[in-house]
Amino acid sequence: MDNSDQQNRHEKWKAIFAEYEKSNLSQVVFCKQHDLSLAQFGYYRSLLKQKIVKKSKSAGTFASIKISTPSNSEEIRLILPNGFQCAFPCNLNKIQIKELLEILLTC
Repeated sequence: MDNSDQQNRHEKWKAIFAEYEKSNLSQVVFCKQHDLSLAQFGYYRSLLKQKIVKKSKSAGTFASIKISTPSNSEEIRLILPNGFQCAFPCNLNKIQIKELLEILLTC
């Protein structure tokens, strides 16, 4: 398998994972609805997650994150690219949030 085949396969799976994240379905249900192997889904999810972590560690920067604070909420919800979700009290300052993210991204 040459590098372009591998890159195409990874791009295909990235698109699948983006669709999965939007679906709010469990992995099992999503895979059944899209006729995907749950084992392959898990394999590529882990593989691509490792690539993201390696890239963000080598670059010395954060991976992109989504922060949402609904007006009626007293928490900040972080959703990392790997699907990990965390909630923090709104009274944390940006330094505390940065320190927490640095710790989480090393896991």
